[in-house]
Amino acid sequence: MLKKFLRRACAAIMAASLFVVSANALDANKIQTEFDMVVYQIERYGLFAEDHPMTDSQRADYNARIARGESLSTVVNEILAGHDTHSFYLTPEDYSQSFGTLTESYVGIGITVRQQNGNFVITGVNFSGPAREAGIQAGDILTGINGESVAGRALEEVSALLQGQPESKVYLTIDRAGESLRIEVARRAIHGDYVQSETLEPGIEYISIEAFGTMDDAYHFNEIWDGLDEKGTAAVILDLRGNGGGLVDAALEMLDTMLPDAVQMVSCRWRRDRGGTQDIFSDGGGLPLNGIYVLVDHNTASAAEMMAACLKDTGAGMLVGETTYGKSQGQYHLTMVNGDSLVITTLEMSTPRTGVWEGKGVVPNLATETLVSVPEYLKKLPALPEDRALLFGETGDAVLALTGRLEMLGLLTETSDTLDAKALEAVREFQRDVGLTEALCADTETLKAVNRLIAAASDRYVDYALRQTLEMARTVARQPLKYRSAADGSWTAA
Repeated sequence: MLKKFLRRACAAIMAASLFVVSANALDANKIQTEFDMVVYQIERYGLFAEDHPMTDSQRADYNARIARGESLSTVVNEILAGHDTHSFYLTPEDYSQSFGTLTESYVGIGITVRQQNGNFVITGVNFSGPAREAGIQAGDILTGINGESVAGRALEEVSALLQGQPESKVYLTIDRAGESLRIEVARRAIHGDYVQSETLEPGIEYISIEAFGTMDDAYHFNEIWDGLDEKGTAAVILDLRGNGGGLVDAALEMLDTMLPDAVQMVSCRWRRDRGGTQDIFSDGGGLPLNGIYVLVDHNTASAAEMMAACLKDTGAGMLVGETTYGKSQGQYHLTMVNGDSLVITTLEMSTPRTGVWEGKGVVPNLATETLVSVPEYLKKLPALPEDRALLFGETGDAVLALTGRLEMLGLLTETSDTLDAKALEAVREFQRDVGLTEALCADTETLKAVNRLIAAASDRYVDYALRQTLEMARTVARQPLKYRSAADGSWTAA
């Protein structure tokens, strides 16, 4: 299996690193200071350090700066900045802040915050965390915590304020499309369960991967995928939005499970003294679905971009959304003797057609907006008139306007320009919910109530990319399956 192959490959590379060091690298016998040890590790593992080893004179100058009082992290990060944008030397506190949530649980509310243009933008919401349950959304701007403004604060300070004791409450002030909201959230332990699934409709499965935290995420994903045939799944919507990456091996394991054909998944370029370029192939044999649709956005990065690029390049999946972040390089995380961490770029990934996507991102097959505010989404629908009732069997733009709004309220799964039996039942359910008399039409009181309720939701967002993708998935879900399920849980190609 691919997983075992990758572990063998990584083990071989790690073993080789104990004995094979570039002839130009720092001699281990010259290590005299903490700085020398860091340089040794950089020249041992760093992809971009291979052709630029540090001279003895340069090393002496850097050691002298540290002896005069400059911090080790300042000097090392200055060196790493000349190699690439993803290598860092971090204190234990900084490392925990940047990477701890991928490998361990913490007590907080389950959001990812990024500082952009002076604002604290919520770029990710943990799928099973309290923030999501409280209604916080990706794209919200965090403006205050416990009644105090966060303007001018450091990102680390804001993150610390969000964490606390289990069950303690934190009050957030959120700016959403110009509206200020105050939301109470109770902190609790946030665990790295980054894979979730839901059957949206018969034959259509939605799978969200928030990150590739550990191999457990791959095992969880594989369990979900292995059960798709038992559900008669025709199409999968794979949501990689906000996925900043993680363990490359976990992403490759998931890819190998998905791909129906034996194809090249990715090329990994290591240092020459660590094996050079490694091409990694899938065994094939994945469930032949009618369609795989992959949702991506500007925050889809690293291993998630690799997954998206592979599915696009092999023709196994269709990408929908925004051009991705543009991180094609992978890092080792090394703990130093003093407890600090060296995050060093060791490989560069590419896929057969996309190539290296560093700094460019992966371009979707269908470019579209991801989250659209309710007012903006309403511009895509006809206006809903209130001056006359809409009768059963009626067709036209007015009916399309009504069903579009009922879909936004979760009472319909898709819009229609015909007030058929399904649409009428949604109308009657709406009438019951708001306390109106049930009728065999959408009377003017109902139409006014619909418009009032939608207007009150002006601070919310519509997942426009998901709606478009769902329409495409419905089309292929109506086609015959490409496999036959057996009673013993296996399947064969149709």
